[in-house]
Amino acid sequence: MQAKLLKMWIVLAVFIGLNSCTVKTVKDVPPNFQPFFEEYGVKGCFLIYDVKNDIYQIYNSARCEQGYLPASTFKILNSLIGLETGVVTDENMVIPWNGVASSVEEWNRDHTLASAIQYSVVPYFQEVARRIGPERMKEFVDDSDYGKMDISKETIDRFWLWGDSRITPWEQMNFILHFYTNKLPFSQENIDLVKKLIVLKKTDNWTFSGKTGMTVQDNNNVGWLVGYLEENGNTWIYVCNVESGQDNTEKFKESRRGVVEKVFKSMGLMEE
Repeated sequence: MQAKLLKMWIVLAVFIGLNSCTVKTVKDVPPNFQPFFEEYGVKGCFLIYDVKNDIYQIYNSARCEQGYLPASTFKILNSLIGLETGVVTDENMVIPWNGVASSVEEWNRDHTLASAIQYSVVPYFQEVARRIGPERMKEFVDDSDYGKMDISKETIDRFWLWGDSRITPWEQMNFILHFYTNKLPFSQENIDLVKKLIVLKKTDNWTFSGKTGMTVQDNNNVGWLVGYLEENGNTWIYVCNVESGQDNTEKFKESRRGVVEKVFKSMGLMEE
């Protein structure tokens, strides 16, 4: 509902021209955003919200309305639910490796919550989801206004990876905004812990936080990087969604973070 209301305000602002002091302001993204996607051979869309100035920028707005599997971006919410229910005790809680060899070498060992987020360890979070169970999972997902997830006893350990679950880039933006501003139904302690665990890079001048995701949908690679950049007393919340054929997997993997960093650097941010 909140995501729908947000988009309704944007439509009013753009097409009716209401005073920007009373509605959210949307700026068209400059055309030079497209080459960042083309460089990696992907298509996609990009949302940025400038928190201080209350301005959204949009690249490829039509795609931002379409639904996709959340893939490992769901680990943010999965972690919060695990902590809130007590299924996960803290960032150091170990879940032993299940012994099933993966092509991702980092997954083939025991992991803590912290390392499972760092290496995006799917088996760790599948076990967390099983321990949470479908009833509690569905309740928290619904309360967090997190897209349309197909949660059942049969899908509890895979609904975010494949199947009928869908979330739009706008819904991702709505979720990350509420996560960052502490408006989700979780304790402040648990929110602060997950925020700490998703920091990707920190310098003296800025902190870059986010979570990637990657899956196959309709025979194409579909991926995300969602999060926020804190710099110079301001925060930019972002959602990047990318897609390519499966013959472009390596460049596709690089594209998620690559596109985001190029966008911010084109804005004069994330200077080393």
